[in-house]
Formats: sequence, C-alpha cells, structure tokens
Amino acid sequence: MKNILLGGVLAGIVLFVWGGVAHMLLPLGKMGMQELPHSTSVTYALDLALEDAGLYVFPWMDEDEDMSKKALAEWEEAYRDGPVGFILYRPHGSDPMAKRLFVIQFITDLVAGLLVAVLLSFTTLGFPGRLAFVTAIGLFSWMTSSIPWWNWYGFPADFVIAAGINMIVGWFLAGLVLAPLGVRPKQQRHSDL
Repeated sequence: MKNILLGGVLAGIVLFVWGGVAHMLLPLGKMGMQELPHSTSVTYALDLALEDAGLYVFPWMDEDEDMSKKALAEWEEAYRDGPVGFILYRPHGSDPMAKRLFVIQFITDLVAGLLVAVLLSFTTLGFPGRLAFVTAIGLFSWMTSSIPWWNWYGFPADFVIAAGINMIVGWFLAGLVLAPLGVRPKQQRHSDL
C-alpha cells in the first residue's frame, strides 16, 4: 500500500511538471492553434450575439426536437456546405495563470497517478512490462479522447498529435517512477531449493 501511495503521488507530480514543460517551454501547447484574424471585429460580433458562456456549435441540429426529413436534409446540406465549427466562449476574461487552475490541474494529475498506481498493483509484470503498461495508459487516453475530436469534429491533426505526444510522454515519464515500485522479486522454484 505504501508503494502505491508513494508511486501515485510521485507519478502525479511528474505529470504536473511534464504538463508545465510541454505547454510553457515546448511548442506542444500551441500546436494546431492559430491567431484569430480580425479578432476585434469577431469578438465584437460575438459579444453582440452571445450572452452566456458556453460551447456553441454551428450549424446546429436540435436532436431533441422531432425533425422533419426536410429539416434534417437542410441541416445536412448546411453541414456539407460549411462553415462548420465550435466556439468556446466566455464573455468575461480571467487570469490565465490563476492559482486555482494550477491547483485543479495538480489534483487531477495526482488522482490520475494514484489511479494508475492502483491499476499497476494488480499486475505481476517486471519493470519493462510495468513501464509499457503505464505508457499504454497514455496511448489509450489519447486514442479515446483526442482522436475522436479529430475524426468527428475536424480538430487540426497537429493539435491532436501534440495532445498525443503530451499524453504518451507524460505517462511514459510517470511510468519511469511507477515501474520500479512494487516489482515483485522472482520467486524461487522448488527445484532451486
């Protein structure tokens, strides 16, 4: 139990530090993003059109309503013709480096590290297998979260690749901390006695 707790905490710290390095010192934090042209005009139009914070999607299809075949065909045509997109909108600014954001990220990484340490404790793998197991969790996380955003919603490939590098490298580094903890020594066979 001590190794699980220690490993989980250390893994969480590694994930948190790696996330800071990946987003602030490496280009991973900006890959796939670009400056909004005419941002003053666009944000002015958004301020006029939108009142509440939220994730706005266009063209919109209200699946809760019983859409007629004509309405569905019109939505499909609008989707094919474009533009298609998302707008993540917050009408009021905030501190981009607020302590609260760092605390939430640290707690998230800590809980994730502890969870993976618990999962790893159920294995009987040696160091290489344990490292591969933890790294595979990063790969799994990326494949089930970021790739669907690229596939279904057209997120830029370089944005998704950056997310993959961030996730896989982060969990590989966490695996370097977790893998040595809890490795069970090979048991001697009866014939060796």
